[in-house]
Amino acid sequence: MTVRKGERTGDVAGARAGRDRGSGRRSHSAQARPTVEFAFGAVFTSIRTIPLRAGRAETLDVSGLLHAACGRFWVADARAAALKIYSEQGWRLRTLGREATGLRRPVSLTPLHGRWIAALDGSLPGVVVLDESGRALSRFPLPELDCPVQLCNLGDRRLAVVGSGFGPGAGKLVHIYTAGGEHIESLFAEPRGERGAGRAFVAAAGEALYLGHSRCDSFWIYDVEAHSVVAFPSLTARLARRLGSEAGFGWTLCGLFATACGALLAAHSRGSAAREYLYDLYALDGTPVALGLRAAQRVVGVEGPFFYALSREPHAGTTLAVWRLESAGDASLASLADPSSNGMR
Repeated sequence: MTVRKGERTGDVAGARAGRDRGSGRRSHSAQARPTVEFAFGAVFTSIRTIPLRAGRAETLDVSGLLHAACGRFWVADARAAALKIYSEQGWRLRTLGREATGLRRPVSLTPLHGRWIAALDGSLPGVVVLDESGRALSRFPLPELDCPVQLCNLGDRRLAVVGSGFGPGAGKLVHIYTAGGEHIESLFAEPRGERGAGRAFVAAAGEALYLGHSRCDSFWIYDVEAHSVVAFPSLTARLARRLGSEAGFGWTLCGLFATACGALLAAHSRGSAAREYLYDLYALDGTPVALGLRAAQRVVGVEGPFFYALSREPHAGTTLAVWRLESAGDASLASLADPSSNGMR
């Protein structure tokens, strides 16, 4: 489902009511804004679309995206093994290769200390911290990991790194470090009988770390300060396990995103070549808010109430869509869009 200007569409199953929402179309007008509706008043409004280009449209293999404090978009391009910096209008400004950053294969990006960018090297496990100009400030190795895949900022004091479960930290999927690179702890064992299969995904909201795994039907909330864990069900994963791929419901987790407006977004796909994605929305305590949003765009980043989603077309290259999560007035979303706490109003 592609979001188009002036079109409102709902392909959503209500998590609490279990009913389908239909789709509708409204007339085009100068003030119409493209939107995608969740159930119970949660709305994704498309703020803008940005073609990423360098004189011509580019097709990227995006493994990480970050909107830096200066307004520029940083992209980890796995195919080119480089970091690419784009203006807010989508023009490529710089390409930072291995000589500039020391990164052999950048796979994930996260903000650090306001105006810095931390980049994860998936080939030679380590983290490189850069300033907004692209100058490398520091680097620290990750000896506990083999083949790291994701980097996440925890309260701007710690970094959580997702690994493959192999290496010196064998059997543990998440490793937590200080912002300076000192190892604190390793946690979350691989699912039983699934060694080396699937992968884990993390998201952070303050000092809480959210974890999901493509082979599990639950999510976990880890309180870093209290060292406590709470689990809640992944409803799509449980439905997929019950129905199976033969019923056409073979969705598996492919991303996890937490926002400052109090929402947790779980992304699912049907494989690495997926052309459609399914999204579920939860409150940060694990309460399901809405399930089953389908979209052709793949969410790759989040900033406050904004989600960044990518689409790739054969002749148009890679386009970045900026979505905003808003409340449509339903009481069930009040905790996700409290104007006093997140500035969404």
